[in-house]
Amino acid sequence: MSAFFFCFAAWSAIALGMDRHHEDALGRETATPRLAQLRRVGWLLLALSLWLAARPHSGTPSSLGLTAWTIALSVAAVAVTAVMTWQPRRAPTLAGAALLAGLAAWAAGW
Repeated sequence: MSAFFFCFAAWSAIALGMDRHHEDALGRETATPRLAQLRRVGWLLLALSLWLAARPHSGTPSSLGLTAWTIALSVAAVAVTAVMTWQPRRAPTLAGAALLAGLAAWAAGW
C-alpha cells in the first residue's frame, strides 16, 4: 500500500515539475531550477518506493514485491494522469496527502 502512495506522490512531483502542468495546477509560472528540483524529488520517491517494495519482509519474496510495485506504479501513473487532466488544481493537495499516507502506511508496515 505504501508503494502506491509513494508512486502517486512521485508521479505527481514529476508532472508538477513540467512547465505546463505546474502552471495548470498552480496558476503561475515557476523558475526552471524549482521545476528541476520537483522532478528530482519525484525520481527519489520512485526509487524509495521500489526499495520498499523489493526488500523481502515477513516471508514475502522480492519477486512478488516487485510485481506489486509494477502494478502500483502503473495504477498511480494512470491516477495522476487523470488528476492532471480533469482536476489539475487538486494535484498538489493530493500529492501531499499521498506522501503523508505513504509514510503512515510505511510506519504501519503496509
